[in-house]
Amino acid sequence: MCEILDLRSLAARELPALCEFGMKSKVPAGFGYLGPNGDVMPELGAQLWINCRMTHMFSLFTLAGIHPEQSRELATHGIHALREYFADREYGGWFSWIDTELDAFGQSRPNLVKGLRKEAYAHAFVIVAASSATVAEIPGARELLDEARRIQDAYWWDESAGRARESYARDWTELEDYRGANANMHTLESCLAAFDATADTEYLRRGASIATKIINESAREYDWRIPEHYTSNWRIDPDYNRDKPNDPFRPWGATPGHGFEWARLSLQLQAAAEAAGLDLNLDWVPKAAAGLYRSALASWGSDGADGIPYTTDFEGRPVSSQRMHWVICEALGASLVAAQYFTGRAGQESADLAATAAQWVQRFSEYAQRWLIESPGRWRHELDAHNQPAALTWPGKPDIYHAGQAMFLSGLPIQPGFAAALHG
Repeated sequence: MCEILDLRSLAARELPALCEFGMKSKVPAGFGYLGPNGDVMPELGAQLWINCRMTHMFSLFTLAGIHPEQSRELATHGIHALREYFADREYGGWFSWIDTELDAFGQSRPNLVKGLRKEAYAHAFVIVAASSATVAEIPGARELLDEARRIQDAYWWDESAGRARESYARDWTELEDYRGANANMHTLESCLAAFDATADTEYLRRGASIATKIINESAREYDWRIPEHYTSNWRIDPDYNRDKPNDPFRPWGATPGHGFEWARLSLQLQAAAEAAGLDLNLDWVPKAAAGLYRSALASWGSDGADGIPYTTDFEGRPVSSQRMHWVICEALGASLVAAQYFTGRAGQESADLAATAAQWVQRFSEYAQRWLIESPGRWRHELDAHNQPAALTWPGKPDIYHAGQAMFLSGLPIQPGFAAALHG
């Protein structure tokens, strides 16, 4: 077994290696889906969420001075792809799936069978990518961000619900009769990124609305396990996808990895609001973040082996014992942020949580090195219940976003966000 590195040393090794591995995903139409050995899987196309995540990461690498010339070129490539190839020039917005290659006329080919609908989840990452690229001064990024903000205002943001809608038909004529916490979590993430890029406090207001309703209201009722699925009028749908506990985006039950992710994002939201001098009624955040973190942490080893099961029921019993790399990455990120946030705060509970989070930073880092990182920059995306490589939910190694952000968080403050903090 290789030597276990401390987190700072691990990040110093992994960030350049992740950048180099991610470079393999470049295709003419943007960025493709990487297979187990780092080869593009053309049958999985160029998907919008992957293209955006890779563009975001190469913008961060540019700002961090990691392979800066190549990273800037790749971030520019990603922004160009979003503006020229993914853009739906007939109806507006962005296609969810296009072919990796361009046609003889240099045009992209949308796949309207595999990517029929427009999705709030993927659109949130358009804003994340455009925001990070704007901070990194990538050509065309500001124009893309302006368009993404316009589309969000026109279609995705539901002011009456204080949350985002889920998906539309390509021509925006049919709205899906479903609402999801996952798309809203990443919409909150996009709000934080957009605020950093524009200083527009409307995005913090929207982020606070999303977090208040999904976490302070819904998750509080479920002992800080997050209901993921809702009807069109935002009633919790506890049986949605009961037969699909391993669905990649809408699994049944509670998702501990999202508990960690919401805990981090909520603390970052409160820190951003405080820095902006805004009172957004977020005094509930510390208790909620602590509850989310502890509830998710209770899933560790709950099925008899080290690691965190993908999904549980609402009493914490494992439903899917697959282990996803992104869950450990988000657990590590949440631990880093919680350790910072609760250190020095008044009260024994804060001191205990800060100490717990600091201990788990090390433990999650060791788990990642032992089971997930097969070589520098190459993170296994899925393991089975025995921590052996698996591909039940995720074939290959689609992107570097979760691992990269976790490594960046080892050296960043809670606020501002990734791009703004790296810009300095």
